[in-house]
Amino acid sequence: MSTGKVSRFGVSKFSLVFALVFAIPHPSAAQEAPAPPAKEMPPAATTNFVKQSTSVEPYWSNRGRWTFGFQAGYMVENDIPQNISHINLLIAQPQIGLIVKDFCRGPVRRFEILDEGILGSSVHPGGHLIGHSLLFRFDGKPRGRVVPFFDMGAGVMHTTLDLRAPELSGHLQFLPQAGLGIQYFFSPQRAFVIEYRYAHMSNASIEPPNHGFNGSMLTIGFRWLRRPRAAAP
Repeated sequence: MSTGKVSRFGVSKFSLVFALVFAIPHPSAAQEAPAPPAKEMPPAATTNFVKQSTSVEPYWSNRGRWTFGFQAGYMVENDIPQNISHINLLIAQPQIGLIVKDFCRGPVRRFEILDEGILGSSVHPGGHLIGHSLLFRFDGKPRGRVVPFFDMGAGVMHTTLDLRAPELSGHLQFLPQAGLGIQYFFSPQRAFVIEYRYAHMSNASIEPPNHGFNGSMLTIGFRWLRRPRAAAP
């Protein structure tokens, strides 16, 4: 074999070995390869997570079943036949309520039972009254911070109005009533209340004569609901 052929054969063999050495990845290079970037949370998922973690209870939510309130108002005898005494009453109404059930849909969103005290004084013609009422309250669908409601029920009381107003007979009187009102939540679980009620006072024919009288009452007040416990982080 000539010297030229040997030289060309050696060069070719060296080139092949050189190519194989640099074509095979080195183990250290494979270990040092950067890891693929971590997947980022989509913007929508991030927004939902933030909303969930920062969500707050509605202003009218309540921890437990009990609520408290107080209303004060003025009642005027309606000008209809046999209502001749022009009865005017100042009335205070402390309240304790029991939330029976909350509803997610429909015009009624909460059903409550209220035990309401009656403390009153007659501006005209004079006298006093004391007793309590049992009311059913139906809270409507909230509109922002405003929650409308409807009340209906009846009360029983002791009064001295019968000594000055011929419409009434006897100290024992009953007071069926119904009304409409709104609650404005100025802060969580704290609300102003304004309500109109129509009421009838008579003795259910226990003592004749039993004319009774009808009156319109406007009240304002406050409600206190128990604040829900803070959610765990």
